[in-house]
Amino acid sequence: MITLSDTLDTPTDEQRMIADSARAFFADARGAARARALRGHQPGYCPETWREMAELGWVGLRVPEAFGGSAGRFEEFAVLAEYCGSALAPEPLLEVGLLGAGVLARAANEPLKNAWLPQIVAGEKTVMLAWQEPGRGQNAAAQTVRAAPQGNEVVLNGIKCFVPNGAAADAFIVSAWDGAGMALYFVPANASGLVLQHQRRVDGGYWTELVLEDVRIDAENTVAVGQAAEHILQHVLEETRMGICAQLVGLMDAVLHLAVEHLKTREQFGKPIGSFQALQHRAADQLVQIEIARSVLLRNLALWETPLTAEQRELAASQTKARCVDAALAVTKSAIQMFGGMGYTDEVDVGLYLKRAMVLGAWLGGVDWHRERYGDLRMLGVSIDTAQGLDPALKEVSAWIEENFPESLRFPDHRLDSSVATDWLERLHAKGLAAPGWPKEYGGMGLTAYQQVQFQEICDRVGMNIAPNLGASMLGPLLIQYGTEAQKKEHLPKILSGEVRWCQGYSEPGAGSDLANIRTTAVLDGDEFVVNGQKIWTSFAYDAQKIFMLVRTDPSARKQDGISFLLADMDTPGITIRRIVNLTGSAEFCEVFFDNVRVPRENLVGPLNGGWKMAKSLLGSERIMLGSPRLAKYPLNLLDAYAQTKGLKEDPCFLVRYTQLELEVEDLGAAFIRMVEAMRRGQQLGAEISVLKLWVTETFQRVADLIFAVGEEVAASDETCVIDEHQRMHPANLFLAARAATIYGGSSEIQRNILAKQILRLPNG
Repeated sequence: MITLSDTLDTPTDEQRMIADSARAFFADARGAARARALRGHQPGYCPETWREMAELGWVGLRVPEAFGGSAGRFEEFAVLAEYCGSALAPEPLLEVGLLGAGVLARAANEPLKNAWLPQIVAGEKTVMLAWQEPGRGQNAAAQTVRAAPQGNEVVLNGIKCFVPNGAAADAFIVSAWDGAGMALYFVPANASGLVLQHQRRVDGGYWTELVLEDVRIDAENTVAVGQAAEHILQHVLEETRMGICAQLVGLMDAVLHLAVEHLKTREQFGKPIGSFQALQHRAADQLVQIEIARSVLLRNLALWETPLTAEQRELAASQTKARCVDAALAVTKSAIQMFGGMGYTDEVDVGLYLKRAMVLGAWLGGVDWHRERYGDLRMLGVSIDTAQGLDPALKEVSAWIEENFPESLRFPDHRLDSSVATDWLERLHAKGLAAPGWPKEYGGMGLTAYQQVQFQEICDRVGMNIAPNLGASMLGPLLIQYGTEAQKKEHLPKILSGEVRWCQGYSEPGAGSDLANIRTTAVLDGDEFVVNGQKIWTSFAYDAQKIFMLVRTDPSARKQDGISFLLADMDTPGITIRRIVNLTGSAEFCEVFFDNVRVPRENLVGPLNGGWKMAKSLLGSERIMLGSPRLAKYPLNLLDAYAQTKGLKEDPCFLVRYTQLELEVEDLGAAFIRMVEAMRRGQQLGAEISVLKLWVTETFQRVADLIFAVGEEVAASDETCVIDEHQRMHPANLFLAARAATIYGGSSEIQRNILAKQILRLPNG
């Protein structure tokens, strides 16, 4: 099984050191077997292991150096949390290292900090946060616990609940209402009037409830009051939510490894069950869930220590927790099914992971609560993408496109072919905007992955829905990497200018997803290839001047070894085009027939019979393009505008569905950036890109389904719907077009096969 993080991510030296240390610490003796043995035993974790973790510096990783900590970055802490999740470690790293120590470190009570933080860092004392109240859910405003000043003391009364494994705590930080606002108080665990009650959790740990009856503490034990208390509490809660997500990602990784190993070793009907396609696809879906969740986590961790507002932190935390909890429950539930009857017994470790996912998923807010909070914040205009603002390099571009994109081309009812937009494409070229991802030395914009996403959003806002320039998005990058200098000089400038439009000749009637099975032949005859055969699903072939295609040049070689990459003029004698009408009534798909078509040998790209490597590279580029968030975000923006005009934003049922889709699109954006950045670093991506293709096309379908549902009779009309003075859409065409999304560029079933075989390394059927 291939670990995608090894290809896609670039950890710092500090992160690698922490990962190596944690990997060694959580060896087999400290894995699921230990978690199983600790179930039902107070305090719910091993104090000796906790002290060892403190000796390694883990407890004080986020504590300032002045108090014995190392003031590490949150991204470093998240690496440690991920390994804790993988090992099912019950030690209170989040509860003490982020919540208890986090509140004290941010408070202004220096005597308390000096007295307690060094002991916490050393593992000698544990301090936990008690903030939740019965029936109050995730509402952080303390109401039922009251603080009454009496001389030099404060008297506390009320109940706090859902403190994880609080039996061994030496002290608690308790939130209370002091008559003017929130306050945080330091309460020793042995304080008179404090009673602890413990409720066993499903994972074998405990929730601790604090009953405070006339608990008297010195006023000097006031940690923070008023807005300072509110800000400190909210900050540590959001940070801990992110820490939970890191643990969930580690947990999911461990579950997937368990499941894959089971699929490889368990046999039924005389063969490993991992050879059964149904189970392969289930495992592939687990992988997709994990990698999307990891992408969201990594993206928001990278933002965490930038100057975000409190609301942006809340948005980032809710996006991350909604995704990671949803994914973790999906992955662990699916694993139970994969293990069959044994998965439902307590003898198999996979059940331990499901139960821990249940606890972590519920703690500090579940999926529905975080989706609702995310939706509320978005309604207020809070955005993660604008946390850093529009890239300065794109501000002028955005203004220019908004001012100059023709009104007649905005929000068409179907995707426009490039011939309709020739004038506009020429203007883009003149402005230097024709190839956002190309290096500048070849005439491109040289945008980073994040800038490319922002550029796409700029185009979406003005309703730009023009068929992609395959020369710019696919052939150009391939020629830059594999082409001769003469080929680059001949073709790249004309691709940029739009002077020459290209189509792609890959699929054939008997070789769609099974591309290595192509039968179109190219026989070398002197200085020319003679091409015979047929291509199908060639988009906009009728509008193209040239075609790049795969041909078989050595029929005797292994399928993949006898393929070459060839360029040809579409007006060459012997080429015939037949257009295919699709369900929307459009005819952008074509069949292309080759009858003794003569192509100059100089049009061969790369070595003879070396086309398969380039084909895979080009398929990667295609799937990156097909995996762009834009495919789903464009109709989502139309749905948003339509909902505004129809008052659907007042319908709570619609809002639930819409927010889930918005999150799915935003989550995809994080994965897209992660993979494009890996490609820009020179990584050759292959099967990994199937994660993007699966997520965006199936999300696109769900968006189109919701448009159809809310459109009612209008959505069943073969007419363009006017949303407002600037925006239009054809709901029926969107719905129909979405059906093809999970087919072209490799069907969803094929993408799952690719992940199962090439990433998970499951056995052949």
